[in-house]
Amino acid sequence: MRYITKLLIITVLVACVLLSGCTQPSANSTASQTPAGDNRVQKLVIGTTNKVEDTNINDYYFGTFSRRLTHQALVTIAANGDIVPELATSWDTSDLKTWTFHLVGNATWHDGKPLTAQDIKFTMDYRKKNDPNWKSIFGDLRSVEAPDDRTVLMTLDKPDFNFLINLATYRILPEHIYKNVEDPKKFNSPDAWIGTGPYVLKSFDKTTSLLHFEIYDQYWGQNPAIDQIDIRYFANTDTMMLAFQKGEIDTPYGYATGFSPFYVPKLLDDKDIGIMIQKNNGITNVLWFNENKTYLDSKTFRQAVSYAIDYEEMKNIFTAGYGSIPDAGLVPQCTLYYKETRPLTYDVNKSKDLLDAAGFKDTNGDGFRETPDGKKFQPVLSTRSDMVDNVRAVEMLKKYLNAVGIDVQLKIMDRTSFGNSMDFDKTHEMALARTTYWGMQMGAGYGSGYIDQRIYGWSMVNDSKFQTTVDQLTSTIDKDKRKDLAGQLQDYYADEMPAIAVYNMDIIQPYNKNYAGWVYNPCSGILNYDTLFYLHKA
Repeated sequence: MRYITKLLIITVLVACVLLSGCTQPSANSTASQTPAGDNRVQKLVIGTTNKVEDTNINDYYFGTFSRRLTHQALVTIAANGDIVPELATSWDTSDLKTWTFHLVGNATWHDGKPLTAQDIKFTMDYRKKNDPNWKSIFGDLRSVEAPDDRTVLMTLDKPDFNFLINLATYRILPEHIYKNVEDPKKFNSPDAWIGTGPYVLKSFDKTTSLLHFEIYDQYWGQNPAIDQIDIRYFANTDTMMLAFQKGEIDTPYGYATGFSPFYVPKLLDDKDIGIMIQKNNGITNVLWFNENKTYLDSKTFRQAVSYAIDYEEMKNIFTAGYGSIPDAGLVPQCTLYYKETRPLTYDVNKSKDLLDAAGFKDTNGDGFRETPDGKKFQPVLSTRSDMVDNVRAVEMLKKYLNAVGIDVQLKIMDRTSFGNSMDFDKTHEMALARTTYWGMQMGAGYGSGYIDQRIYGWSMVNDSKFQTTVDQLTSTIDKDKRKDLAGQLQDYYADEMPAIAVYNMDIIQPYNKNYAGWVYNPCSGILNYDTLFYLHKA
């Protein structure tokens, strides 16, 4: 998968200028005709287990849905992975440090006020003050200027090849609304719903978490193909899939994930249901080691764990033929500049030998190993309670690790607590969590953002060799050098094992066959501009 448009890279090499909007239609394109009349979709009902708690900009899943329907960014990610225009019609840079964005001239907020460059400057300054993730994503953004209403100038402390990827996820906010909002976590009124996107959020039922969207009739781009969209929350996937089979919803949706293969046989029997199978550009489940924790900083220990896991059993149980085992280099095979590294193999004897070599031995005869200095060793393995497969998977990992003498303790946490421990507090020891398409590309790409303690840092790696490679990859545009550096990162993962890709599952996305024009996007899934603008009655 490309990290940036091919034309964009070529332009840098030839003219030292980056241009956009040349290889893909933009968000307001009319390349295909929007369905009209009887072919239009009057109402689309989407089911999800992604619960919206409140409609403020800090609510994770409200952000997920609003980014796709009501709020826009400077750029977006197309179905083929290219970066394409959204609120910016084009952009240019000569050094990957100073970026100039040229805005659309007719975009308005849902209350009718025009979008200006000052809104972009305000958004970046405001989120820097209020967004706890800011430093991880935009820590190198030095300044944002708005020299006129249609031009935004962003200056970084150092070159960043992946800067556009980060911008693609960042919703622009209206200054005239948020300039008086001191605590965005408490701002849940309808004014918090105002964006520039093709849909307006008309209502939110906090009791049921039902969100109701309607077309914004003054939208600056082309008209969407769907008049109304309901996003309906379900407490569990089984209930949602039953509603789908009954025709109560038109598609199930999960951010950056597909659905269990065990639903497929029943769905295939229904003539009104279709199924997309897509390669996963993230990784379904990864075992992360926090290298800031005592004993987990041992490379030999982490390698020993990698040989304790029965990957084939995990793949067969959780993917049912729709999955694969990534190699030790972590990166999915569909990634640009993927490099084959050693396969992840199950070898209990080798795991035990490595643990012995690292000094983890059963000194008291209770069947479990103590630390090299003779202390009781009970590393904690955590995961999210709302992801059923993860709960089952950590139980299996506990079984494997017990078999080699590691007395692992499980900690099942709600999504918010788990996120806080991983993203902010860094209190986790070992953790099982997926990666997303966007997550694999943040930092220098290739999962480096998850590994590098300077970014998200789930593995909290603070190795100068690793970070030098990350910085070189971030700052270079030379294709051959990028390929070499990407390979170096994958070799590093395979040797140091800061994380283990336990298994990966293809994206399984069911949909209502009575509508045609469904498109799957690697970043936003089935809920994307192609679907919103061109879905029609079959």
